[in-house]
Amino acid sequence: MRKLLSFVVVAALGASLVACGDNGFGAGGIKVTSDFGQKPTITHREGDPEKQLVTEVLKEGDGPEVKKGELLTANYLGQIWRDGKVFDNSYDRGAPSSFPIGTGSVIGGWDEGLVGKKVGSRVLLSVPSDKGYKADGKQEAGIKGDDTLIFVVDLVAAAGNDTPLDADAVTPSTPSKIKISGPLNAAPTVTVPAGTKPPAKPGKPVVFAVGKGKPIEKGDQLVGRFVIYDYTGKKQASTWDAQPATQQSPAQPAAPTDQLPPVGPTNGQAGPLDGFAGITIGSRVLVELPASKDQAGKAVNAFAVIDVLNAFPAAKQTGQ
Repeated sequence: MRKLLSFVVVAALGASLVACGDNGFGAGGIKVTSDFGQKPTITHREGDPEKQLVTEVLKEGDGPEVKKGELLTANYLGQIWRDGKVFDNSYDRGAPSSFPIGTGSVIGGWDEGLVGKKVGSRVLLSVPSDKGYKADGKQEAGIKGDDTLIFVVDLVAAAGNDTPLDADAVTPSTPSKIKISGPLNAAPTVTVPAGTKPPAKPGKPVVFAVGKGKPIEKGDQLVGRFVIYDYTGKKQASTWDAQPATQQSPAQPAAPTDQLPPVGPTNGQAGPLDGFAGITIGSRVLVELPASKDQAGKAVNAFAVIDVLNAFPAAKQTGQ
């Protein structure tokens, strides 16, 4: 599903602004009802769609412009021109989706059409197949190789690794041997004193900078940046580092992620970020992680320093 969403998002991108048509239809002969944040209804004129990418800002936001390489968070609806089928939308799931933009992670139309638009905008995209799913289409979504796709995309938020936290550095909420320092728009400096032992079991998260956003709630899905260290001071993973190409995806620049465990028990099972409930968005937090095993079966004890950039209700399962 996430991969489908990414493709859908890309398809919605891009386009050149087209003059409004007749009979109430706008750019590309398309009409959209409802306002930003509400599930849209899309109708279009009779006949064939435009052969080029079409983009229209239906409502301009007052936020910053979306930059290439940022993690874009958006609500969207995708519809096939040929038969009017809505093949995917985030509104029914009750939560936006997040994806890197401008880096080839989504379809070309999204990369081309959404970069440069302001956060808070509602954007209409008419995406021809060469900037969408191309000749292969997307069989499981009912998309043929020559289908033009229509998207309405609400740009909810965007953040990069240089996005400063809206926070105040504070004395740690709980005494910790581990030292965290550095500016709030860059990777934290982590110092682990020699001889530091992992705890017998993870304790409460330690807040090093208090964000000025709303409190995180149980059931939220976080958007953030993180770095993971073991207790010898060795870095294990980081969203601050670029990711090499794989067989499934191209190389990616360093960027925030929405691939963090949800806050609060899931299906009755406790998670490592459950203690984040009540901490405010914008905070920099150290959290001790449950022990795990590496590929060789050796126990690994580690902790993470997480910058919480945003939080949204976890998506509902809709069967799509």
